[in-house]
Amino acid sequence: MKASRFAHLFHKYRSGQATPEEEKEFLDMVAASGHDDELKEAIGGMLENGLDEDAAMPEESADKVLGEILRDEAPRRKTRIFTWAAVAAGLLMLLGIGFLLKTQRNGQSGAGAAHVQISPGKDRATLVLDDGREIDLERAGNDTIGVQQGLLAQVNGNALHYDTTTAEPPTINTIRTPRGGQFRVVLPDGSRVWLNAASSIRFPTVFNAGERRVEVEGEVYFEVAKRPQQPFIVQADGMDVQVTGTHFNVMAYSDESNIETTLLEGGVKVFGGGSEATLVPGLQAVMNRKENDIKVRKADTDRVIAWKEGRFEFRGNIRGIMRQIARWYDVDIIYKGNTDGKNFGGAISRTEKIEDVLKMLELTGSIQFEINNNTVTVIP
Repeated sequence: MKASRFAHLFHKYRSGQATPEEEKEFLDMVAASGHDDELKEAIGGMLENGLDEDAAMPEESADKVLGEILRDEAPRRKTRIFTWAAVAAGLLMLLGIGFLLKTQRNGQSGAGAAHVQISPGKDRATLVLDDGREIDLERAGNDTIGVQQGLLAQVNGNALHYDTTTAEPPTINTIRTPRGGQFRVVLPDGSRVWLNAASSIRFPTVFNAGERRVEVEGEVYFEVAKRPQQPFIVQADGMDVQVTGTHFNVMAYSDESNIETTLLEGGVKVFGGGSEATLVPGLQAVMNRKENDIKVRKADTDRVIAWKEGRFEFRGNIRGIMRQIARWYDVDIIYKGNTDGKNFGGAISRTEKIEDVLKMLELTGSIQFEINNNTVTVIP
């Protein structure tokens, strides 16, 4: 097929003038992945030229195209998933415009027409000092904080940097993020830490013992400074991770059935439930809270660290997906009906409005959402 044929079909499909045969031909071309650049170019042209009600792609047409992009009928190459993520974002924008116009005309409500502004998460956290004082790091600006006598920490945008100057005796600090928050910290040894929403890390202000030990809850990503003679140990609700210098992710939310450690670089030893495992990059240690033993499996590392890179990458049961959404958008979730066995997939930026995230999920499976104030209802 020549590019001009694809563009011709795109514009006919967009305007609703395609015959059933042309519609099938166009959707087959979309699914075949050979026209990714042309589709993105066509969408980009529409956005650059501006959209009005007549120019926007009809909702049912955008539904079909986005469904072709995001549906998970069979395993697809990772590169294709992320190529389509940009296209899907464009289509969601088109679809959102059409949906908004339709809602304004008909007075309808749904995931795309919530009247309450639910914002995505942002950089915010609380620092708890050893004496119990709490400091709002979002409001601290770029201030310098005296965390104890002789030791300073500098707030720099979305990160808190500890001074490496020795202070004695060390005290204990805790940094915690709320639902709808994330933050970074550079520990006193130079290790870099990323905290996802509803997470925390507890650590000494000076690592002067034979080991560097921290405690975490929720989800935390580490880039540990190399100190071969001073192992770095992460305690995560019954799982201990021991390293000397490496990159890894720990997920230990209390409402998840598994505690997971995923290795991206270097090497770690994982202990828990009377068992242990050694990981190499690309592997994940999983400890089920009920079985209380460690199993090792191959990890989808792109999906595991998607949160750190500013995106959602959903794969799996809707309840697990909605727990991620609840933490990031600080919403409550209610289920109507049986959602067992309903799996979904898709990738989208974490800066998108919750309406767009939910709309994407609606298009990837037989599910609907309703937003009422700060509560999302899931309807299979």
